[in-house]
Amino acid sequence: MTDFSQIPQRLHEYPASDRAKEIVKKSLTTDSLYSGTWPEQWSPGAPEFHDIMDELKAAGFKMIAACPQSDKPGTTFLDAIKSLEGWLKKLNERPESYKIVRTTRDIDEAVAAGKLAIFFTHQGSKPFEEDLDRVAVFRELGYAYCLLAYNLRNSVGDGCVEPENAGLTSFGKMLVDAYNRYGMILDVTHVGERTSLDVCERSNAPVISSHSGAYSVFAYPRNISDERIKAIAATGGVCAMNMVGAFLDPSNPDIVTTDILFQHIDHMVNLVGIDYVGFGSDYIPDITKTAQIFQTPLGDLGFPDGGVIKAAAAKGIPSANPARIVAALVDKLLENGYSEEDCGKFLGGNLYRVFDQVWH
Repeated sequence: MTDFSQIPQRLHEYPASDRAKEIVKKSLTTDSLYSGTWPEQWSPGAPEFHDIMDELKAAGFKMIAACPQSDKPGTTFLDAIKSLEGWLKKLNERPESYKIVRTTRDIDEAVAAGKLAIFFTHQGSKPFEEDLDRVAVFRELGYAYCLLAYNLRNSVGDGCVEPENAGLTSFGKMLVDAYNRYGMILDVTHVGERTSLDVCERSNAPVISSHSGAYSVFAYPRNISDERIKAIAATGGVCAMNMVGAFLDPSNPDIVTTDILFQHIDHMVNLVGIDYVGFGSDYIPDITKTAQIFQTPLGDLGFPDGGVIKAAAAKGIPSANPARIVAALVDKLLENGYSEEDCGKFLGGNLYRVFDQVWH
């Protein structure tokens, strides 16, 4: 089994100014997609879990979207719950350090107590098993948003790699309504273009893309078009930046730079304004199994992108550690004329606004 823990990206540090570090620490800094699916993306038993969470807190993160699982062929409600149990077990080892949040009041209380606020997300909608009321169950469990599709077509609509680019299905329309009814935020990351635009049109609440780049900067199917960025912003939502190098830079870089991230961020801001752009790393703590899977035919099935993900997987899917890059990214924003207030909005203020509007 290849050890990807020593690749250049995993060892890379991003120098940052004291000013940038302070901005991160005083902002409501949030990672809108911290992968960590259970158990695949952790070492056996996850002995590194608390050290990783401590590193995020030390960097200034106040909140993360923990992703216990993603849709796979045959994913069920029970699969999602078993993965959630893995996260809950680790969180319960140190209850003084973490707080599961379901409202913005919960977030405020977590920050005041010095705890890392945790909410959950699922990449896909299979665990609902087409039971609309199950959306309410997941909200009660602490899920803030769930993707509607994960790359491929499902009963809701098309994923981002489906060439037909079909729109939201009749069931999908009912699921959008259920999300709105129960306070689940609609997330169109990994979702197809037409389906995403249909969601933005139908939803009566803000829609987000929790971890995507800009298609106009790099025409990769996981990235979102200018039309979709504008549609999300028109709902009052947030387009949060992904930090996987192969999705952002056609060179499939060994190290993700703040320069390439800034290109995507700045493009989005120039389109819709700073109030609708955010930070979502898609970082994976232990990449080994994920990188292996994406080098197999199963990876081609789940991510048919012409070999991009396979080439990235052979290198260990270089992706920036959010705790190590966040302050350096703030420096890049400051160097290019963004204000401290702008940085605070990008780091988490915008997403908090959406939570305050949608969660109930």
